[in-house]
Amino acid sequence: MKKYVVMTDSGADISISEAHQLDIQVVRLPLMINQKTIIEETGISRENFIQAMKSGDTVKTAQPIVGDLLSMWDEHLMHAEKILYIPLSSRLSGSYQSAKMLSENYEGRVVVVDAKLVCYPLKRICIEAKELLVGGKTVENVKEIIENQAMMYAALIPSSLEYLKRGGRMSSTAAALGSLLKITPILKVEDGAIDVLDKVRTHKKAIVIALTTVSAIAHPQEYHWYVVEADSMDLANEVALRLETLINQPVVVRPIYPIIMAHTGPGTIGIGYTRILK
Repeated sequence: MKKYVVMTDSGADISISEAHQLDIQVVRLPLMINQKTIIEETGISRENFIQAMKSGDTVKTAQPIVGDLLSMWDEHLMHAEKILYIPLSSRLSGSYQSAKMLSENYEGRVVVVDAKLVCYPLKRICIEAKELLVGGKTVENVKEIIENQAMMYAALIPSSLEYLKRGGRMSSTAAALGSLLKITPILKVEDGAIDVLDKVRTHKKAIVIALTTVSAIAHPQEYHWYVVEADSMDLANEVALRLETLINQPVVVRPIYPIIMAHTGPGTIGIGYTRILK
């Protein structure tokens, strides 16, 4: 019997093929598209989801289906002593609280971690968790290390206020006024939550401010650096090169998947870093 299984959810932006390659289990979260429930990755591809959003389909996200989550836990506990479950940040979703409550029925065999991470940083922490476990740490040790050390910071630049309105991040009135004034918001992800960093008049200026803000940190070698993109790969590659010049560190470019894209929309660029565990 295996000692452990590392598990996360769709908030980590891990494709089905990557999950197999990394040996990380992923609970696929449901999407509501025009009031129809579709499971991320298995029920709709990233490309088709992008097209659905561009076509104006109504998109919402939801917590894991309880029955599906419990079935995955039960299945993997037949072959492993414990599960280390690292879901989407508790400040962005109720998934952590629900999982924590459900895990109480598993007598310590399901250890739920609140890493307060999302997107690439959540994927990255799952990889580091596996490395710590392989190195001899217990599941409980790894939970403590993650909750004490893990952090991320990112600046997000949506391409359109319309998607923020649809995703519930902005009122219709504010979106209409912002579009009229040609405002580009810059959002920040910090301590597991999303807030407004700044509002500027052009997308080009927003990228400059995001790069300046994110790169202004001491000891950049202590972090993993990344640019995430939603249907904006060419721009992401350009921004990554600019970021590498500023920090003199490698920068990973990663796709944003539907669960996060549902709130920010196609065209979004994210620039950020996540702390390397010690």
